[in-house]
Amino acid sequence: MLLLNLNNIGMVAADTTRTKYYLKELVKNKLMPNYILLLLNSNSKLLPGQKKSKTEFPQLLNDVGIKYDIAPNTDINSDEVITKLANRPEQVFIYSGYGGVLLKDKLLNIEKKFLHIHGGYLPDYKGSTTNYFSLINENTMGASAIFLTKKIDCGPILLRKKFSPPKDRSKIDHNFDSEVRSKVLIECLKNYLISNSWEYELENNNGGDTFYIIHPVLKHLAILNSKKSK
Repeated sequence: MLLLNLNNIGMVAADTTRTKYYLKELVKNKLMPNYILLLLNSNSKLLPGQKKSKTEFPQLLNDVGIKYDIAPNTDINSDEVITKLANRPEQVFIYSGYGGVLLKDKLLNIEKKFLHIHGGYLPDYKGSTTNYFSLINENTMGASAIFLTKKIDCGPILLRKKFSPPKDRSKIDHNFDSEVRSKVLIECLKNYLISNSWEYELENNNGGDTFYIIHPVLKHLAILNSKKSK
């Protein structure tokens, strides 16, 4: 398979279903990072959309001819991982790490950019499990491409999209959320290739509300709301 190599772009990838969706869409669109650093075998808590994958990522990457390393540990903020990334030539890394991990100053200061697809429409919905809150508030979901900064979900926005919820909302966490994030990732990369630069849709990503992991009762209401909207 002939893939378009993104020479200046790498990827940090945890062993999750979200990474699986990302890789599937990247290969489908013949867009692949120049290099991938795999974070494997973590006991970290998985957030929605981050169910541990059954795919053997090393074999998958070997099949498509993508260069990769397995990280010395699964802590992206560790000195070993930071050194590994700092010594790579790629300037931008697609970030598909484990849930709830914030990038610390030492990593953000290595002069690399980390492209993250947030599961929510920014700047309105920042934080965790935000699409359930947007379902309750306005019956929509969102995904936004940003460069990570010290503040949660406050980096400049490259692209953001709203999506209608799926008919079966019980599959949002491990299917639909990853699917719509993948679509935004692909469109963002295609925009970069067309313009040969990272252009911001909204550079000043201030304001909005910050949400925390949704209570199970509210999540249940967001799922049940699909019946009312039919």
